[in-house]
Amino acid sequence: MNILSIHRSLVAVVAVLSVITVTAVAQDQQYLRDTLFAQTDEALKAANEARANVLAPKNYADAARYYRSAEAKLERGRSIESIKKDLSNAAESLRKAVESTRLAGVTLTAAIQARDDAEAASAETFAEAQWREAEEKFAGAAGRLEDGNMRSARSRATEAEALYRAAELTAIKANYLDGTRRLIGQAKEDRVERYAPRTLAKAETLLARAEKALSENRYDTDEPRSLARQAQYEAKHAMYLAATLRPVRERDVSFEDFALASETPLQQVASSLDMLAEFDEGSDRPTKAIIARIEALQEDAYELSERRGQILELEGELRKLEAQLGTQSARLAAQEEQRRRFRQIEGMFDRGEAQVFTQGQNILIRPVALVFSSGSAQIETQYFAVLRKVQDAVRVFPESRVIVEGHTDSFGGDEINLKLSQDRAESVRAYLLANMRDLQPADVDAVGFGESRPVANNETVDGRAKNRRIDLVIRPKEGAN
Repeated sequence: MNILSIHRSLVAVVAVLSVITVTAVAQDQQYLRDTLFAQTDEALKAANEARANVLAPKNYADAARYYRSAEAKLERGRSIESIKKDLSNAAESLRKAVESTRLAGVTLTAAIQARDDAEAASAETFAEAQWREAEEKFAGAAGRLEDGNMRSARSRATEAEALYRAAELTAIKANYLDGTRRLIGQAKEDRVERYAPRTLAKAETLLARAEKALSENRYDTDEPRSLARQAQYEAKHAMYLAATLRPVRERDVSFEDFALASETPLQQVASSLDMLAEFDEGSDRPTKAIIARIEALQEDAYELSERRGQILELEGELRKLEAQLGTQSARLAAQEEQRRRFRQIEGMFDRGEAQVFTQGQNILIRPVALVFSSGSAQIETQYFAVLRKVQDAVRVFPESRVIVEGHTDSFGGDEINLKLSQDRAESVRAYLLANMRDLQPADVDAVGFGESRPVANNETVDGRAKNRRIDLVIRPKEGAN
């Protein structure tokens, strides 16, 4: 080893020793601090819990000054006795502060309650000036009480109480009403009353009722809050109506176009329910049909919920029986594992990317975000992301077969649709095999069903789009766990 190597080794050793020394010193310093400050820290905790900083500001300030002095002396390495003296003085001031808080709790009760109410209403944020003035008065009252001047303390506390109450009311109004008031002001600037005068007037009436209710009883905020929320809604509604009606009034949009546009939302709702909304007799008939379908779905959902509850009860009873017999059900364990994996796959996709279903022991993945161009079976690059998630989902069930199913809508000839669905299924199969080395070709099938298995109404645009799909079925192999 040459001299340069020896020198480098010594430098490295010195660096390591320096780190160890610094760490050891820091640990010793922390231990010393914990030992010296333990009793005073307990006193400080008790004072903070009693809100001594608010109710006994003078004694609390004295304690803070001694405490900071002890910390500074410890940092500079001053004598232990000097540090202990400061900590003793801090502890004594904290003890006096806690005693003063008890007296304040009896003497300044009304002002303390008013302060708590104002703080709960966020007066410090919404009524800053009033809150600051009230805090000064209250600190003066608490200070006079510490000095033993009861009369002056009560006088200042009365003034502080009134200021806190005023700040509380200002904060509540700001919190609940100011946003709505600004919104209505903006609506007036935008001349919304020309297009939606009744709706805007309703917003102003609700706001006035909210303010009156709040002034009459500031502690019952539920009603004014509800009224303010309704007023805000009506103001926004008026602004929306104005934006919608302005082009009609200015003749940028015809009455026919406006009427047709108003039918679109109901059409979309009907489409999501796999229904066809027709307006040749107005909107009453499709509206009633949609309501009837929703009510039927609600009944089905309730019945399904009841059945699930019964199943859970039966499973619970079965587990109890098995526990009593000292046995474990492999079937139930397998079902629970199946449910766990299903939830895992379900969590991989956003709602707009794929739907995941169970079919007995099988899992069906429907990547709704995967779309083919008309008449094409080529997978475009923007859909690789959702297919990568499909790959991850397939890996959740390694001992399985995968069936890629292709489907089309009813438009076009049967033979053409059958071939197109087969070609698209083959494309997805080829993509999976090309990107998953852990997937064997013998374990992946591609089947085209054409238009024979619709899942939605082929009479609607949205329904046909849902029928033009790829489904992937993950099926456990025989004997697989």
